[in-house]
Amino acid sequence: MPDLLQGIQDLLITFASFVVVLSVVVFVHEFGHFQVARWRGVAIDTFSIGFGKTLFGWRDKQGVQWKVGALPLGGYVKFADDADAMSTAPREKIEDPAALAEARKRGLFHAQPLSTRSLVVAAGPVTNFIFSIAAFATIALIMGRDVTEADSLPARIAVVANNSAAANAGLQVGDIILAVDGQPTATFSQLQAAMARTTEPRVALRVERNGEQQTMQATPTRRGDQRLLGITGPMVLPQERQVVRYNPIEAVGVGASNTWQIVAQTGAYIGAIFMGRESGDQIAGPLGIINVSGQVAASALDAPETTLIQKLQMLALSLLNLAAVLSVAVGIVNLLPIPILDGGHLLFYGIEAVRGGKPLPPSAQEWAYRAGFAVMASLFLFATWNDITRLFPGAQ
Repeated sequence: MPDLLQGIQDLLITFASFVVVLSVVVFVHEFGHFQVARWRGVAIDTFSIGFGKTLFGWRDKQGVQWKVGALPLGGYVKFADDADAMSTAPREKIEDPAALAEARKRGLFHAQPLSTRSLVVAAGPVTNFIFSIAAFATIALIMGRDVTEADSLPARIAVVANNSAAANAGLQVGDIILAVDGQPTATFSQLQAAMARTTEPRVALRVERNGEQQTMQATPTRRGDQRLLGITGPMVLPQERQVVRYNPIEAVGVGASNTWQIVAQTGAYIGAIFMGRESGDQIAGPLGIINVSGQVAASALDAPETTLIQKLQMLALSLLNLAAVLSVAVGIVNLLPIPILDGGHLLFYGIEAVRGGKPLPPSAQEWAYRAGFAVMASLFLFATWNDITRLFPGAQ
């Protein structure tokens, strides 16, 4: 019974962490669209976090319906003349110059000048990047920069992956692995080296827990020539950290640097996939985000030798850091030139500008949106398969 209750608690914490992180990122993205649209006088009908059945909502004095949907996997801003939540087309095509001018005065989005539409669409991903800079800066200002050298710390476990070899062996967060098959592992890098050298299907781990030593048997997961326990580390205790402090200006610089680093690494990875140098198995979907959210929350809440207040502070900062990383990813993905994404809209607007203000024919746009939907559906399925193979290696 205690194991069942613990499992339910872990599941609730994981789901809550996922919903909080994703809702923040989605809100930031959609609020960018919303705020610039309002600045440019565009009439807005709905601001939604989540899809599907409305859990709760209200309508403000400007007539905008704010709501939260039952499926927390995205969101949207629907303008007054949108035919759908993706803003792919207006409800009614207006071609008469006088009617178009009147629609523009009424704030109908699809009647707005190209510059206004472009600003509104670009505002979503741009706001994601701004949020990430601010979030990373906030973390840097509060926490400083950790300059603790990993090789100066023992091989203390920070995260134990669900259904992993380590979890099945009974390893826990905070355990220190002292040896693998008798080979001393004074640091986490030595532990990794010892796991790389072993060829046995099972390994004996000498583990220190709460000052007492014990031996555990683990069956590492095989991935090619690698033997994986399913742990990350090392965990750093508060008294072991060495921290450099920043002033507010320096913190913003850190935030911008961290954001750019993720953009550059992601761009390099995507480029390597197209050039055939990477397989794409690192692309994660909703299940992967849920898993990471749970691991981040568990790592903060299970931190040893910390008070409840410290655990909650670590949880908030850890989830903020995850939201910042995810926000960069959302910004990058939405700028891809795929119809139904913001980048696809901007591509259409670029074509419209080149054509002297004439948009592509509706039939061409419709086929492009269908193709874009197919691409995104395929990418979603591919990412979900990656998630499944990581969470359940036996599914491969």
